[in-house]
Amino acid sequence: MLYFIIKGLHVASDIIWVGGMLINAFVIAMVPPPIRGGVITALRRYDRLVTTTALAGVWLFGLILAFGYIGFSGGWLHLKLLIVGMLSALHGMQSAWLRRMEANPLLDPPAFVSKGMPIVLVSTVVVVLLAEVKPF
Repeated sequence: MLYFIIKGLHVASDIIWVGGMLINAFVIAMVPPPIRGGVITALRRYDRLVTTTALAGVWLFGLILAFGYIGFSGGWLHLKLLIVGMLSALHGMQSAWLRRMEANPLLDPPAFVSKGMPIVLVSTVVVVLLAEVKPF
């Protein structure tokens, strides 16, 4: 029973985190400079309170599942952890660029950060497939 509660909390944290990263990516790539200031100020508060907390939940509940129930025997889990680590780094870059863009709305981030939507979406699909199919 505890396993399913932890797994549910892990999946809920995943959904909230990915949603927050998609919102960040949208604002970074699509919101024009004249209105960035107010939008980014509101988004940064949401990112700190909700998205970053969900990221902590993803790692906490995921590591509890890995250490307590699954083990590190499957190669699929190693690849999943690598992808989640890269997404965590992307979230950090998004947060940093939101902070910079709030200070200077005319600033444009590098392509890797501004093209975050497809990166997040493809990575999420791969992680879900790895977790469900466990191909290796």
